[in-house]
Amino acid sequence: MSFNVLYNSSNDGVAPGGLRDKDKIKVLICYLIDKTDNGTGKDFICGVLQKCGAANFFEASQGFDELTANGQLEADNKDAQIYRISESGRFIVKNLADELPTSVKDRTLEKYRQALRQRDIKQDNEVKLKTKNNRSYVECTVNDGKNQLLQISMYAPNAEQASVVKNVFYNNTDVIYQAVVALMTGDKKTALNVIATADFSREDFI
Repeated sequence: MSFNVLYNSSNDGVAPGGLRDKDKIKVLICYLIDKTDNGTGKDFICGVLQKCGAANFFEASQGFDELTANGQLEADNKDAQIYRISESGRFIVKNLADELPTSVKDRTLEKYRQALRQRDIKQDNEVKLKTKNNRSYVECTVNDGKNQLLQISMYAPNAEQASVVKNVFYNNTDVIYQAVVALMTGDKKTALNVIATADFSREDFI
């Protein structure tokens, strides 16, 4: 079982102040991709819009399809599942983005950047919830490309504890890895220094 977010297709998902006009949703999509200068997958960006209540998942999905059909978004040359903004897409941002509510733009851009950071972290690290003998465990793995560097399995008595472990691990992977390696190699001084100087975060991972 993974911690991946499941988007509820039966839930409208639009928060107060969110967008319901598909043309505005399309402008917001172009705005997000232009501001972050990152390619994105369709489900990824539409999921973020739904998660933060900026737009309904399926309306965003339809808007995304129209943007690709009209050339405002173009598939990456190396990965057809990744789309980047075109010059005509930037034209939309330049001329129409100011018409979007500032609160929606700022909140959604912050959440989108957060999701991008989390996506990058998850590329080399993984957290899974596993069950053995009717007991639940959180399995945390640190990878370097195809090489596994560290794997820790920890008993989680409840969902809240499992969520805390997941968030702390994803947010502080480097610190945890350095501290565990130092402890396992008998380097107590380094382990204590790493922990003492760490600025632990518990930011929620989607």
